[in-house]
Amino acid sequence: MNIKRNLDPILFFGLIFFALSLNVTGQTDPDPTPDADFAPSPNIELPSTSSGKRKTNHPILWSGLVLFLALLGILAFVVNVRITKSLNEKRKSIKTKTVGGFSPKSNSPVKEAKQPVSEEEKQSGLVFFVEEDKQFKLENLLDAGADMQNQNYCSSLYKVQLNNNGVYAVKRLKKLQASNEDFGRTMAKVGKLNHPNVIPLVAYSCQGDEKLLIYKYQNKGSLLSLMERYTQGKQDFPWKLRLSIAVGIACGLDHLYKSFEGSETIPHGNIKLSNILLDENCEALISEFGYSNFLDPKSICLFSNNGYTAPERCLSEQGDVFSFGVILLELLTGKTVEKSGLDLPKWVKAMVREEWTGEVFDKEIAKVGMYAFPLLNISLKCVAHFPENRPGISEVLEKIMEVVNAQEDVPCPSSVESSPRDRHVLYTVAEEK
Repeated sequence: MNIKRNLDPILFFGLIFFALSLNVTGQTDPDPTPDADFAPSPNIELPSTSSGKRKTNHPILWSGLVLFLALLGILAFVVNVRITKSLNEKRKSIKTKTVGGFSPKSNSPVKEAKQPVSEEEKQSGLVFFVEEDKQFKLENLLDAGADMQNQNYCSSLYKVQLNNNGVYAVKRLKKLQASNEDFGRTMAKVGKLNHPNVIPLVAYSCQGDEKLLIYKYQNKGSLLSLMERYTQGKQDFPWKLRLSIAVGIACGLDHLYKSFEGSETIPHGNIKLSNILLDENCEALISEFGYSNFLDPKSICLFSNNGYTAPERCLSEQGDVFSFGVILLELLTGKTVEKSGLDLPKWVKAMVREEWTGEVFDKEIAKVGMYAFPLLNISLKCVAHFPENRPGISEVLEKIMEVVNAQEDVPCPSSVESSPRDRHVLYTVAEEK
């Protein structure tokens, strides 16, 4: 192996100089054996000049060592400069590929929905979509008092009250399989949604593995909390309010699927009572939308056994329709499945087969059973076992609106009583093909 090709030139010449300096001092052979012809006689003293020569070589030795150490220092400096330059070039290359809007494998711009980010937003650590809420920074959220509302394997939800008295719901996401760029592009689309039945995304933060979604806090809580208060006898839950909430959820879902069509479709993937919030007028607000595509399909967060997941366990419109059908059954029966894990579709279908259809209704719904049967029919179609047998969300909304229009002139539900016969009406359900 050629040493000159494998050593830095400075190191190479430094080693040569060190070797030469040792030879000059005569230290490479500390105890030489003199030739016999020139061996001094035992009776003759060695000349004193030899010791003098040894003394005069000491300055040369020290000079060589000092010079060698100086060369090593220069070598270390050169190596450090080269490493630093190499790292800077790599960082510059990565920044050009990711920030410049170009694909790493192509020089053509990536087509994406970009949300303009102002310098103010960069400094605040948040990207806002609701102009009136641009009054705080990320550090204000982190410094404020937080009350944990819910927590699971993939996320945590906090109620945060800022010093300006603004109250927000902050969703902290974990276990996402998404780059910051992909997450930001999707949130830019979600932030542009504008519908009375979809909760607005106020802002988001995406710094490293920390991803936060910020919403306005809803004091009325969720549909789950309303159902629980009703079953505990703490609050009324009349038929017309239930029907209004059903319409709101269907309208919101229909808007989501019309806003993102084809390859841009973003299924919700987690429709359930606790993810349906209520505003001050008890209008339904769909929450938790926009990040289901980034969850691990094998994780318990996406397809949990909570009674809302379709049998095929797949992110799709048909899967969301199934979950919505379960909510319709909850509104009709007064039973909740989120905490109990009850297979409500199975129970209702069994009651229908036994010709006890009227018995599936909650006591409030039983008062207007004759008007609730069409909604029951819709819900059973939504929870069909096979996805191809379920209607699309647009068709579901259309059928629910037919129920609403048929009752525009109906008196207040509290004044309408169904006859005992209505409560035991034989209800036939078409068998699935």
